[in-house]
Amino acid sequence: MTRDLIHRWFAPVAIAILLLVPLTTNSYIQFIINQVIVYVIIAIGLNLLLGYAGQFAFAHAAMMGIGAYTAALLMHRLGVTFWIAVPAGGFAAAAIGSLGALPAMRMKRVYLALMTLAIAELIQWVLVHWKVVTLGTDGVKIPHEKFLWFTLASDYHKFYLILAAMAVLYVVARRLVESKFGRSLVAIRENEIVAQCNGISIAHTKAAVFAVSAFYAGIGGALFALVLGHIVPDGFGLFQLVVHFSIVVIGGLISMFGSVIGAVLLTTLPELLRGVRALQELIYGVLLMVFIIFMPGGIAGFAKQRGWLPDEILVRGWRALQARLKREGGS
Repeated sequence: MTRDLIHRWFAPVAIAILLLVPLTTNSYIQFIINQVIVYVIIAIGLNLLLGYAGQFAFAHAAMMGIGAYTAALLMHRLGVTFWIAVPAGGFAAAAIGSLGALPAMRMKRVYLALMTLAIAELIQWVLVHWKVVTLGTDGVKIPHEKFLWFTLASDYHKFYLILAAMAVLYVVARRLVESKFGRSLVAIRENEIVAQCNGISIAHTKAAVFAVSAFYAGIGGALFALVLGHIVPDGFGLFQLVVHFSIVVIGGLISMFGSVIGAVLLTTLPELLRGVRALQELIYGVLLMVFIIFMPGGIAGFAKQRGWLPDEILVRGWRALQARLKREGGS
């Protein structure tokens, strides 16, 4: 009974607390909270690709950079409103990210990881050296646009924009993973041959999940640019990628809620490690190894084992698919 109440009321209570956050925090804490929400969006996108589809692609931080620079340059150079610039960042990342599906058609695991890592390094090189467009290492400053009562100069105002975006994207992701598309992703991850025999289009499904994942990274990057107010290429390099993977692995693969947990922990961790900033990358690496070895399901997986979180619908759907395949194989 108690667990049912927790499952039923956790989300409404959490949302109510989030809505009241700006009334109880100072501007610096609000700045950190804004970053947390951005990383939730980014982690959800990576979880779709890595957790549900099982595609080991290492260009997620680069897609975040594409979204950030697209939005920032549209606002900085062309004076485009952020209402248009932010979605444009998502679509630009999705367009480029869908190209990552091309090597995914032919390459598996390690080779796909290396190819997408090469693509990420190429994008990083372009951001640094194409100074005529990207302004190079000087970075791009985001103008403080005003719209009615809303202003980008206020962390409190940005909070509600980012929270609304996260809520919408979270619901969309949940609908995706609970749909036939979500079950197709897991089927491809487990066994592409079996998935194809069950009528799943491997090529179309992979192309779709690469595009969707990149879109989430692009939207996250565009909102990240709004939060920071100034972006530089180094912010979307290898360490950013390590942060992304740490979030989804520590939070829990194949769990939308795990993405939230991981984002909260890994975004606030640097603030706790201010005194040992030089060791941050080492600490992230150690945490990754510890969770991979001792808690491969992440925090969300551990919570599910204890009964604190219910099975996600996708997991139940995949079990049903496995049972069906066994019945068909035995008949």
